Amino acid sequence: MTTSSLQSRLLLGRFLTRSGDQAWDFAVPLVLIQLFPDQIRIAALYFFLSKLLNVLILPKMTSLIDKLNRMSAAKVGISMQLAGVLIGAIAIFQLSVFTSGEWNYGMMIPFFAFGVLVFSGVLSSLGSAFMDIAIANDLVPSSLPPEQLAKFNSRLRQTDLFTEVTSPVLAGLLLTLYQPVLIGFFLVVAWNVLSFFPELQLIRSVLNDRPDLKDKKVIAPALVKKSIFEKLTEGWRNFFKHPIALVAIAYAFLWLSVLSPHGVLLAGYLKDGWRIPEWLIGLFRGSGAIFGLLATVIFPWAERRWGLIRASRNFIAYQSLTLVIALGFFLIEGSVGQFGFLIFILLSRVGLYGFSLGEMQIRQITIAPEVRGELNGFASALTGIATLGLYGAGAALPSTEDFKFLIFGSVLFVAFGCLTFIIWISKNPSRL
Repeated sequence: MTTSSLQSRLLLGRFLTRSGDQAWDFAVPLVLIQLFPDQIRIAALYFFLSKLLNVLILPKMTSLIDKLNRMSAAKVGISMQLAGVLIGAIAIFQLSVFTSGEWNYGMMIPFFAFGVLVFSGVLSSLGSAFMDIAIANDLVPSSLPPEQLAKFNSRLRQTDLFTEVTSPVLAGLLLTLYQPVLIGFFLVVAWNVLSFFPELQLIRSVLNDRPDLKDKKVIAPALVKKSIFEKLTEGWRNFFKHPIALVAIAYAFLWLSVLSPHGVLLAGYLKDGWRIPEWLIGLFRGSGAIFGLLATVIFPWAERRWGLIRASRNFIAYQSLTLVIALGFFLIEGSVGQFGFLIFILLSRVGLYGFSLGEMQIRQITIAPEVRGELNGFASALTGIATLGLYGAGAALPSTEDFKFLIFGSVLFVAFGCLTFIIWISKNPSRL
């Protein structure tokens, strides 16, 4: 099998995974809001609980990647996604029976159905993260030479951006054109289910053509009885001792920012605080994806010119600088300040996406194959914790007038991320 054929199969598998994930994540909250129009807290609680449980479980779940052969790991990840979608579909159908009136604690069935929906969300999210780590952080660096990683990672991110833009649009059309809403929702369910089988077959074909990739070195841990809490605590300690920890922390800081074109909090502020029309907010969100795509084109060139570490440093420094300028424009009243604020947020996406590519490649080449699953799981959990922190801050500062504090904090945390990465470089000068 040629390298180009292997890459094409991995990219097609990525497309199938991401397109279904994006459609599902878009459809579930919309259906909940349509079923319970006066209870938006139901959708918010679903997302919060799913994300919280995912953060707690993900690191130990992804450690299975280090204990299984790659085909078995793929089966586990895809099975979790499939089970999550099917169970979620059943829960949504059950909830549709209770669309009238407020819930009360005497109605145990809808509360049980909501709990099942949260469980399905956790399963689906875990399966998606599991496959992301198993493929992007394990199979890819094992199958490609280091000099090809930057270009291939950029193509992976381009695939992600394409599905980020197109899948919600297609899912929205299905929910709109096929009424009642459950018909469109079950078409999204079918979309997900049908995507899992060719994805599994693509991975199987890669491993059949490259039998050297099927198995990996496995370190059998000592059989010591420990509680789940003890295992997680020990896992976090081991993660923070690893040289990659500071890089992952630097990246997690970037998630503590509301300055994202597709962020819910910023969109709410633009609508409620600045009275910007929905079509313009939509254009702003779409433009964010375009600037992210620009970063994927620039990164391979930057990596060749400056090397991986310097290129990554330049991208995160650029993001920090553009957000400081955006803050300056935010403090200027009137349309000039608003226009400058939005433009420099868009420009900052080049730095964010460029650094995310560098951070992923650093993890790919730094983490030993036998612990890629667990360590990448903890790194992903860090970004989940940052997301929870961000929405917690949004809940603590809910008014439009308070949003300026979230903006100040966002710029500060991105600067912390840049400083953390520079500290990591100073501790690892041999990597330059």
